[in-house]
Amino acid sequence: MENRPLFQRLLALASICSVIWVFAYVAGPMLVNASQDFKTLGDFIVREDIQTGKFYYTDLELVGHADHNARSTMEYMPTGPGPMPKGHAAGQ
Repeated sequence: MENRPLFQRLLALASICSVIWVFAYVAGPMLVNASQDFKTLGDFIVREDIQTGKFYYTDLELVGHADHNARSTMEYMPTGPGPMPKGHAAGQ
């Protein structure tokens, strides 16, 4: 692997930082304003004062419940044949 000059590496870092900034502060808000669904979600997050940075750590009670329910669904998933329709005997 060849090392590039310091100037090129700093330029690449600045470029990546500016792309992230554009997505976070320009493209993201434009997307939220362009879609009614995103706008509804954004308004709900602001109204309920949800700190979205805590979603990953499940620090929010709402996310903790959702995480518990999702894990329980995967652990205790039904297996085997489903319920038999009325009027059918087993083995037919």
